Amino acid sequence: MASFNKVILMGNLTRDPEVRQAQSGTYVVRCALAVNERIPDGEGGYRDETHFFDFVVFGKQAESFSKWFTKGRPVLIEGKLRQDRWEDRETGKKRSKVEVVCDRWHFVGGKEDARGDGSSPAVRSAAPSAQADPGFPARDDFVPDDVPF
Repeated sequence: MASFNKVILMGNLTRDPEVRQAQSGTYVVRCALAVNERIPDGEGGYRDETHFFDFVVFGKQAESFSKWFTKGRPVLIEGKLRQDRWEDRETGKKRSKVEVVCDRWHFVGGKEDARGDGSSPAVRSAAPSAQADPGFPARDDFVPDDVPF
């Protein structure tokens, strides 16, 4: 029987990445992702329901991830599900946890999302850049009445 284990999630980090280094020197980063889902509320509207997913990143990907991401920052991760099972030392009960093992990650959003709180890390100049296309209108030149539909 064939099987397939692939996960793609996009959301915001719920905490700063927890960085560790294994004895072999391999970086290991653990973090969590909050993903919103819009569901009908039964009264003709919608409500957001948030789901939380733990994930882990290994190696060079982990090292880079820890440099670029902080709590609140949006990210897209690709990976696979892994279930860990163990016996609780205090109660003796069997426990389990499912997490995403991240194979790769991608930046999401723009400069506004760089800090995760909506503020931009760099000051933007109001003057157009010298490399901008001269035929493309500036942000202030847009008039909603100009749209043909």
